[in-house]
Amino acid sequence: MGSDAGNPANKGAPGRKKDAINFVNARPASETERLDIKRLVRAHVGKWISTQTKDRAAGSAVAVDPPLVTSAERSDSAAQAFVKFELDSDDPYLPSTSASSTLSPASSASSRASPESCISSSSHTALPIWSASPLSQPEFSLAVIPSRTIIPSPILDTNHSQCDGQDGCQLAGSPGSDTPSPPHSGEYIEFVGAGCLDPFRAYPSQFEPELIRISEEYCLSCLWPGLTPGPSGTNMQSWFPMSLSDPTLFTAFLYGSLSHMRVQALNGWIPQHLFRTRQQRMLEHVEMETIQLVSREMDNPSRAVCDAMIFSVVCMAHNKADDNLSGYQSSPFTAPMQRLQWLDVYGSLRTNLVHIGGLVQMINLRGGIDKIQLPGLSSVISFSDLVTSSTFLSHPIFPFVPLEKGRQNRTMQQLLGYTDANVDHYYSHFQHLGLPRILAEILCAMNTYTELVAQCLEGQMSYDPCLLADQRNIVHYTLLSLPHAPLQPDQTQKPNDTFFTPQPQDIIYETTRLACLIYSVGVVLPLPAQSTPITKLADLLYNALQVSNHPMAWKWPQAQVVLLWILTLGGISATYTPHRSWYVGMLSRVVEHNKITSYEDLKRYLVLLAWYPTACEKPGIELWAEMEKARGF
Repeated sequence: MGSDAGNPANKGAPGRKKDAINFVNARPASETERLDIKRLVRAHVGKWISTQTKDRAAGSAVAVDPPLVTSAERSDSAAQAFVKFELDSDDPYLPSTSASSTLSPASSASSRASPESCISSSSHTALPIWSASPLSQPEFSLAVIPSRTIIPSPILDTNHSQCDGQDGCQLAGSPGSDTPSPPHSGEYIEFVGAGCLDPFRAYPSQFEPELIRISEEYCLSCLWPGLTPGPSGTNMQSWFPMSLSDPTLFTAFLYGSLSHMRVQALNGWIPQHLFRTRQQRMLEHVEMETIQLVSREMDNPSRAVCDAMIFSVVCMAHNKADDNLSGYQSSPFTAPMQRLQWLDVYGSLRTNLVHIGGLVQMINLRGGIDKIQLPGLSSVISFSDLVTSSTFLSHPIFPFVPLEKGRQNRTMQQLLGYTDANVDHYYSHFQHLGLPRILAEILCAMNTYTELVAQCLEGQMSYDPCLLADQRNIVHYTLLSLPHAPLQPDQTQKPNDTFFTPQPQDIIYETTRLACLIYSVGVVLPLPAQSTPITKLADLLYNALQVSNHPMAWKWPQAQVVLLWILTLGGISATYTPHRSWYVGMLSRVVEHNKITSYEDLKRYLVLLAWYPTACEKPGIELWAEMEKARGF
């Protein structure tokens, strides 16, 4: 045989190191050899995809802002939702009984030839549009290139300035603004190879490739960009290749995508026919498979607290196969931004406290959340902890971790852009009642955040969903972290100690803190009906006001203003509880004492603390009407 040295076709690009060629035995002689080959192929695929992703990540960025959505817009947007292909096809997505289905791309391709197959007969391959509705969920442009599938990256356009809440801040490309976002010029995450995410089909899973393809596309084009807006592109470049080389994480991602898809379908946010009985059975199977894989890996000391295992447990803790999403009273508030970071989806599912306990232990053994190296995982854990802590009204377990790494050590004031002068100007007179400054700062931060949201909704400026999420999360995190004030004797005290009397400043602090929580879970971080603690907060506030019947607590004019705000929020939160009539009666007495004759007069006092009309106007008017009816007007 002659030498190939003179053949130009065999010469690589100048300066590029020629990759080594690895041969594998197509007919392994033993099970051990087969597993070794399988691991080698998976590692090669993961490395290849990671390399392709990094090589093609240097393009310009596409600007696609997730929409601002109110609950009133959901029904209209759900009707417009469009999905390009039907998941419930005639081909069963059952677990394969043969390992060859995941190791042999040729056999898989020949046995499953369809328009949606990874190896398409058409020269153009495109991902499905999970929602083309402008108001239902993050929308992503679809690029079609021959023999290439392109996953849109949700990284914000570089022309979008970072708005930190400073006066005069303007962002390009706002809805209805004069400065549109540049169309389809952007940074993409590309996976090249016959129009398929994994052209070799070396999936570390026993399930059929078609199910895997649909779930992967859903994660990459819908779930992950909405969960971590802004840094999603960077995160996906790490998450997806890692899952290809880690069967446990891969299966956990399948479980998470199917669970997410189920909630979307049940709520009508994507067509309901996309998730039927067969898909439900698949979800239950994947859930059990994930539990088994995680349980097995926990016995391996080298794997028990690695990033992939921690992420797998996060998926198990915040997804569910059989939650009943109906039968809950909706929140009385009409809050915006209910879909930011998929709050409406993950808030609809009951958190698995057993898995949460295991997650806490794993992170503690790892040395803390700051020891996690996988990009984006710490911020996902921080957000999930915030949702869980809000549901159970507990202090957050983990520290606040922003989505954008550059904001890691920034304070609430720095993130939202208000000043000490703002706090002193609007809330100094409330501090004279004994309220700590941090509570006045939280009130200022909540008003600043809702004002930014209002400007976005009105089209006065565009917005950075990543920044808005960080602003919202740090405000609510700071509020949840506030300590309780003792209004009752400690149960550990002696039984004969019956002379405990709460101090007036403690009464005002605790009732104001509870009212702030009502406002926050109803407006700032609007949890859905399945997880909102709003009725529990109404009961807690009722008990605090009953216990704190101190003659000196509310005598000052500033205290009367705070009391009006507290009773109004308490009455709204008690809409579906037996305490509603008590709040109506108490508010009526305070209104009469302060000579307030109309709802507009009452609102002048409410806005002195925190009052977002878009979310609060309807329940506020209803409460006033019920109060007038009780008074015989």
